[in-house]
Amino acid sequence: MTIQNYLNEKITNSWYKNAEIDYGITGKFLDCEAVENDLLIIWEEMGEKQELIIAAFTEYTPEQIYNIWMEEA
Repeated sequence: MTIQNYLNEKITNSWYKNAEIDYGITGKFLDCEAVENDLLIIWEEMGEKQELIIAAFTEYTPEQIYNIWMEEA
């Protein structure tokens, strides 16, 4: 499974599915791309585009990247 597929599954089908049920907050994963040694994650929350850059992402597992996203989002 690619990091893009992993983040789509976790962000769209887990995080935001539960957030909508619990709090009425909608959102979804849009894309991610490597920018040199960093990972740019793009998602949408309540119709607004959001971005996060994780430095040196190759040092992390997909689960760790998702956990970093959760803490920062």
